[in-house]
Amino acid sequence: MPSVIATGTPVEKLELEYARCMRVNSEELDLELAVYLHEGSELMAQLKDELALLPELLDLSPECDITKADVGEPGFSTDTQDRRLRGILERHRTIFLGDGNAAPAPARGVVCDLDVGDARPVTERPRSIAPHIMIKVYEFLKKLLETKLVKHSESPWASPIVIVLKKNGIDIRMCIDYRIVNGFIRLSNYPLPLIDDLLVGFESAMWFMSLDMASGFWAIRMTERAKLISAFVCPFGHFQWVRMPFGLKNAPLIYQHVINNCLWGFVRLPPEEEALVDQEVLDYLGLDPQDSGKPERAELDPDVAHPEDYLPALKEQMTVFKRNIPMPSRMGPVLGRSSYIDDIAHGAATWDQLCDDLDPSLYRLWYWNISVSLPKSEFGKRTIPYLSHEIGAEGIRATPKMLAADYSGVVLSFDGAAKTRHPRNKAVVAVYCGSCLSGPSWMPEASS
Repeated sequence: MPSVIATGTPVEKLELEYARCMRVNSEELDLELAVYLHEGSELMAQLKDELALLPELLDLSPECDITKADVGEPGFSTDTQDRRLRGILERHRTIFLGDGNAAPAPARGVVCDLDVGDARPVTERPRSIAPHIMIKVYEFLKKLLETKLVKHSESPWASPIVIVLKKNGIDIRMCIDYRIVNGFIRLSNYPLPLIDDLLVGFESAMWFMSLDMASGFWAIRMTERAKLISAFVCPFGHFQWVRMPFGLKNAPLIYQHVINNCLWGFVRLPPEEEALVDQEVLDYLGLDPQDSGKPERAELDPDVAHPEDYLPALKEQMTVFKRNIPMPSRMGPVLGRSSYIDDIAHGAATWDQLCDDLDPSLYRLWYWNISVSLPKSEFGKRTIPYLSHEIGAEGIRATPKMLAADYSGVVLSFDGAAKTRHPRNKAVVAVYCGSCLSGPSWMPEASS
């Protein structure tokens, strides 16, 4: 049956495609029941550990209630201390999201660009989806369209989606199989930090905090060619990303670059984007206005939902790392440490020092328009989880989950009761070897 052509909104087009797909599938289901119930389960068993899962999108506009922030440690922190820290969070409430998987605002100054050289576009066919799962895929795509994270596409590229069932056997997670596309993308040379390097410098700390960016990758806009390469296909049609998706090869490296620049203060926004920053932020950071031919915030049309819509078409040269406008020398590091992609951990010797470090850090995130997940962040704690470790005033140790991890073929147990099974594939062997190499710092009797 030919695809339904609609001239309405993106969501209306999706609704027409949904009606078409459900009608076709219900007709075919009477004839070929096994096709829809067998193929998917085999595919998930093969690929569930190899694909990047897309975050759930439960609430399009979650309200942020600062009173629900995880602040303080009962029995250790005082009400006065808690109130001071909550006051800082309240001052920066605009950058917090009440749902860790909500759609964040677009970050300023950076874009995702993908270079595939002279590779010919890869077009794969959509994979079958069981009818009882179709409605869940439709609802997820509808939210992606409503938040303008994706749009309908006519790209020559098309990667298929894969559906992974959660442990309850009812709910789903949607993935995009970018394995072929990733084979063509030229790898960025920007380095990820070594985890061991991020687990040092906490010796004198007594109070800790962790910041988790809200669906961080979705905050990064994309160049036009990157949008085309990111295109994916499913029974409901052909779509492409407007913001950077999970699963593309360079996505973690791009985001690491963004957060490092935010925390360390290497370059600043170009004048046309800095004009969109709230004056309170510019005053706090002590940034003098740059000469710009773009309209000031007060001159912007109030009917335009996103001031960023005034910016010109995104090109590779538009990133702050291409423009390379240096930050003033007074804008140095705010924490003196890096993140691991979208996770930031920090410790301080006193509660006041923790607050003094938190405030400028949030102003920096506000400047770059980077959203923080309030439910996934912790403030003023004696211990925090970070990179499969527990960091606290008494030191750093591996989490119990890491001390006894089952990798579907090899059981790692470094608490004195080690046991193994024969691995079933090369991926499990790689995980096992990596754990043995990284484990000596916390494995009992590792040398033996």
